[in-house]
Amino acid sequence: MKTNEINHWMEETLQYIEDQIRHGYLQQSIGAPLIDKDRLFLLIFPYQMIGSFTDLDRSYVSTAMLIQTALDTHEKVSKEQQDLLRVRQLTVLAGDYYSGLYYQILAKIPDIKLIRSIAHAIQEINEQKIELASLNMTSLEEFITSLKKIESAIITKFYKHRGLEQFSHIAEDLLVLKRLIGEQRLYEHGEYSILFSFLRNYLAQQGDRTTSVEGKVWDYYAKAVDELKESLEQKLRLLPDHIQSAIPSLFTLLHSSPERPKIYAEEG
Repeated sequence: MKTNEINHWMEETLQYIEDQIRHGYLQQSIGAPLIDKDRLFLLIFPYQMIGSFTDLDRSYVSTAMLIQTALDTHEKVSKEQQDLLRVRQLTVLAGDYYSGLYYQILAKIPDIKLIRSIAHAIQEINEQKIELASLNMTSLEEFITSLKKIESAIITKFYKHRGLEQFSHIAEDLLVLKRLIGEQRLYEHGEYSILFSFLRNYLAQQGDRTTSVEGKVWDYYAKAVDELKESLEQKLRLLPDHIQSAIPSLFTLLHSSPERPKIYAEEG
């Protein structure tokens, strides 16, 4: 019953968000925006723990998801440099459009403190993105901490504002783990990965110019993922089983192991 309850809240909120952002011309030109259901789950599951999810709560969750969708849409533009200018311009406008909807929903609440919290989160995200782009972090731990802020700032600020801080560490670790695995997929497909670019740069600064540098890059990555999973498993043991089973995609990340690419398997 509890699993059905949280799934119902998610479906209801997802439908509400999709109704808000539906725009025929934008969707025809650049496609429908991708709503991150894992993030939506992380925003809603604390309410399931509490046992209540009101219409006001849904409005709060929706504002957080709208601003995250706007950020993701703008990020999509920066990654697709080869797109036609018109499509890129429309994508920027779509991000601005979703941001505007966020303020429109807030105007119905209203909540000045939440606006300030989200604005601070956006500022922090942008600052950390600049730091990451420089690839000047002094350690992988520092890099992952920065990545963690980028991935979870909206949610953690939301948690703090709603008095749900006890769930922040779980959200941070789950989202950064998801991002790390996403970077692994980029790497394996020969696409640009800011994480693996940092690791190559870091090893070069350490004076490591051996032919096995790519293998060492992978070793650093795999160790970081394993440590993060171990930390997460300890935190998740405190959650009821039905929370983990409500949406499996995030939690199945814990049961997958990084597989060393075959092209580097013989370097060790």
